[in-house]
Amino acid sequence: MKKFLLGVFSIVICIFIYIYAVYFKGFYIDLDPQAPITSSFQIEGKDILIVHDDGKTEKLIIKGVDLPSTAVSHYAADYAIDYDTYMRWFELISDMGANTIRIYTIYNDVFYDAFYDYNIQHEKPLYLLQGLQVSEWANDSKSDAYGNEFYNSLKEDAIQVVDAIHGKLIMGAHQQKGSGFYDKDVSPWVMGYIIGNEWNAKTIAYTNEQHYPASYKGEYISTNDEANAFEAMLADVMDGLISYESHKYKTQRLITFNSTYDTDPFEYDSFYASQMLKFATLDINHFVKEKNYQSGLFASYHLYDYYDRFYQYFSDGQKEALGEILEHLDTTNLYTTYTSLLNEYHNVPVVISGYSYSSSRGSDSSYGGLNETQQGEALVSAYQDLLKYTSGAFIDSWQDTWEKRMWNTSFAIDLSQNKNWHDIQSESSGYGLLSYVSNHNTINGSMEDWPSSYLIQESENVSLYAFYDEKGIYLYVDGISHLPDDISIPIDVTMNSGTTIDADSEERFERPADFLIQISGSAAKILVHSRYDALRENYLYQIERIDPFAEYPSVDDPHFNDIYMICENRTVIERNHTEEELYEARKNQAYLTGQLIEASEDAGTLADYAFQDDGLELRIPWQMLNFSDPIHAMIHDDYYLYYGVEQLQISEIYLGILKNEQGVIEMASLPLEVNKSYEYEEYLKESYEIVKAYWSDLSW
Repeated sequence: MKKFLLGVFSIVICIFIYIYAVYFKGFYIDLDPQAPITSSFQIEGKDILIVHDDGKTEKLIIKGVDLPSTAVSHYAADYAIDYDTYMRWFELISDMGANTIRIYTIYNDVFYDAFYDYNIQHEKPLYLLQGLQVSEWANDSKSDAYGNEFYNSLKEDAIQVVDAIHGKLIMGAHQQKGSGFYDKDVSPWVMGYIIGNEWNAKTIAYTNEQHYPASYKGEYISTNDEANAFEAMLADVMDGLISYESHKYKTQRLITFNSTYDTDPFEYDSFYASQMLKFATLDINHFVKEKNYQSGLFASYHLYDYYDRFYQYFSDGQKEALGEILEHLDTTNLYTTYTSLLNEYHNVPVVISGYSYSSSRGSDSSYGGLNETQQGEALVSAYQDLLKYTSGAFIDSWQDTWEKRMWNTSFAIDLSQNKNWHDIQSESSGYGLLSYVSNHNTINGSMEDWPSSYLIQESENVSLYAFYDEKGIYLYVDGISHLPDDISIPIDVTMNSGTTIDADSEERFERPADFLIQISGSAAKILVHSRYDALRENYLYQIERIDPFAEYPSVDDPHFNDIYMICENRTVIERNHTEEELYEARKNQAYLTGQLIEASEDAGTLADYAFQDDGLELRIPWQMLNFSDPIHAMIHDDYYLYYGVEQLQISEIYLGILKNEQGVIEMASLPLEVNKSYEYEEYLKESYEIVKAYWSDLSW
């Protein structure tokens, strides 16, 4: 009996070791090393080809979308999107005319299950560009690219990602990647792999300064003599991935690494490079496709706003190397200029791995935000331009991602909580074609969506209603014909500052007001109390070169300021500048975000207020009222006591519109629920329909 039990135990241990080695660690034995290797995706010249089972080829022009793993109220690393959602999204993405999806890393097994089921159920499949990347910590750390968290992580991912798409992987919970039982073979629809997402240029430069090999010789991928150490590391990872898939699964697919403007192959004159923070390069031309690799390489770039006439700032050596290419650039716009240069420079196809326009209200550009219609029109126009010189592009992204941070608003919000609410003042939260909403109230001036339970203040002729959701506070004034032509609505948010009188308009308030909405005819804006002006404390020096702490407003200063957002400064200073020119060029511009937008056909989804009959409807975004976390009723505390943004929890705000006999505007309480939860519904933006109308008409 003991021998029997020992035998059973030994068998169980052997099975466990086998499962662990094969499904967790990628162990395999190549029992047929002479078996032919196939490839369903290949490169021919500047074209990407699909190779069908009958041997016929079809040119693939990518109409793609990036698909983040982010779900509303969840982090991307939570992988909270379920099977039914993925299936529904795949239908919508295909109906839009897209043919390819890009993902950033190994997602949960649910994604691959849904992707497999969708494709076997549809004659027209969706293709996948599968990503692998390092953690944000490793990318931005003080270590170089050969550190354990960088190089070793990519090498491990290279094995796991191949097994995942072939349905031969079991992976436990992981901070950066998904987990689960990967038993669906989705490889027939995986066009290739993309290494990395947004490389830190400093890490590249630091790696290249270390004593690492600047070349790599592999079985499938090598580098030439012009490569740098970081490129050699990438070639090592790429070669290992191709080798593993070739030997274990007898198949190959395309491969690339992601790049951006600040890591592209071009060198700038040092005088301009320092201004443009351009000090690292990655070049797919430095990678050599060995004869054993029958699939192919392509170049991949994620596009952002860059510098106009950037090519004028190239070094003399770079200009000489590019030669006539520079003379024949398509300078119609920034995208055509850049992609025509990339196309002429590279000897492989160019794919745009991401480009985007946001439908958020806020922006870091002086022209402000786009509404959903304008977002769609911009996406289509840009795609048409990109298509002239590339093999297609991915729209970034399919859905809005609330957890994304924006450089000019990150200081103002609690970044650990922004996944829970829609900060429409942050440009990064509105890149998607699909979004979420907890209520369908449209800013149109109608009182239909305003039940009596929202009433907070009333007189015989005038009533004020208020409620809030994940975007901001909504107000409705009924009976505006009984109010003066110039309407004032004070708002008291914090007890630590504010004024009971506006020195400019001489309006008086029952409580110290921190914000003041002023509407005069068809013009409307919201002002902030001078001491509670977030931009002043945080960015006054960058905009006006004034120290905000040298002299600052008192807690009851009777003045209000316009509300601005700081914008990115892309001014390039020319040689032989004067000190005054340098001084002015270094300043940041600011965008008047406190100017409220009246509902109209042009305003679209950016509308802040609307008149109808005898009513006025408004929406004020949370961040514009200095809320750092509206879900927990957290606002900014006094900047000049804490030297920055510290959080303060409140339980109510006060606002009003009615004046008493003394001409003082009375203010009523709007209670705030702490840890408020919302039920969200998906909706397709107007931009989705615009892209769909264009892509669906294309014949490929």
